Amino acid sequence: MSVSTPERAAAIGLDVGGTKIEATLFSDAMTALASRRRPTPSSSYADLLAALEEEVSWLRQQAGPVALPVGIGVPGVVDPESGVSLCANLVANGEALARDLATRVTGTVVMANDCKCFTLSEANGGAGRNHARVFGLILGTGIGGGLCQDGQLVLGHNGLPGEIGHYGLPAQLMIQHDLPLVQCGCGRMGCTETLISGTGMARLFQALTGNTRSAPEIAATPADPDNARVLEVWTALAADLIHAIQLHIDPDCIVLGGGLSNIDGLEIRLGKALERAALPFVRPPAILKPEFGDSSGGRGAALLALQAEERVSA
Repeated sequence: MSVSTPERAAAIGLDVGGTKIEATLFSDAMTALASRRRPTPSSSYADLLAALEEEVSWLRQQAGPVALPVGIGVPGVVDPESGVSLCANLVANGEALARDLATRVTGTVVMANDCKCFTLSEANGGAGRNHARVFGLILGTGIGGGLCQDGQLVLGHNGLPGEIGHYGLPAQLMIQHDLPLVQCGCGRMGCTETLISGTGMARLFQALTGNTRSAPEIAATPADPDNARVLEVWTALAADLIHAIQLHIDPDCIVLGGGLSNIDGLEIRLGKALERAALPFVRPPAILKPEFGDSSGGRGAALLALQAEERVSA
C-alpha cells in the first residue's frame, strides 16, 4: 500500500491587480496549498506594502514558517534592471515594489508584469508545455502578452517583450471598415489596444453600428447580426495582430488569456482569420486556450520566484 506524502511548500505568488490581491502558497509541484484574496489598497504606497507584507507573513506561517521566495505579478511594465514599475492602476507607479517588500519580509522577492507571469505559467506545465517558444496573448480590459523560450521569460533590455497592445493598427483594415483612430492611454494614436481590448470591442461596436454595447454583451449573443459583424471585424484585427507577433517573434504557440479568450471557439475563429491574414508561406502557430486560466498569474509569479531562487543558489 502506498502512502501519500504531503506536498512541500515551495513559493509564494502574489497576483496584484487594480482591485484585488490574490495571495497563494504553492508546493514544489505547483499545487495551490493555501490562498486568499483581499482588496488592493489604493490610498497609499505604504498601505500597499503593508498589505503585501501581511499576505507573505500569513502564507509563510502556513508553511512552517519558512522564508519562502516571493513572486509578484503586477499590471504594468517592470524595468528588469532597476525593478521600478510603471503601473497606471496601482499606487506603486514609479516604485521598486519588489525591492521595498524584500526589506520588510527578507528573502527572495521578484516581480514581473502579470501577462508575463501568465505566460511563464502556461509555458511550464500549462497549455504551452510541449512548445519551446510560447507567447501568451492577453485579451482583456487591455491587451498584453509575454514571451517564454524553453520555459524562461524573455525580458529584453526594458522588460518590453509582449507589450503588443501598442503595436499600430493595420491601415488596410482601418480604411476598409472606416474605423476611428483613437488616442491610447500611452499617448500614441491608433494602438491595437484601442480597438482589440474589451473596451476596444465596445468602441468598435459603436463605430460600426452607431449604438452602444459592451464586450460581454457582444460575446454572449454572437449570432445577433450587429454582434456578428463586429466580431468579424474584431477577429480580423486580432488575427492581423497575431500575424505581426509572428513576424517579430515567430512563436510555436500562442496561449490566449483574459476575459475575451472565453469567447466560444475563439481559437478556431482566430486560426481561420490568420490563414487569410498571414503571408502564404508562413506556418501558423498553435492557438490554444489556457490550462490554468485566472490562476495562471499567481502561479507564474511563484514560478518566477522559484527560478530566481535557483539562480541565486546555483
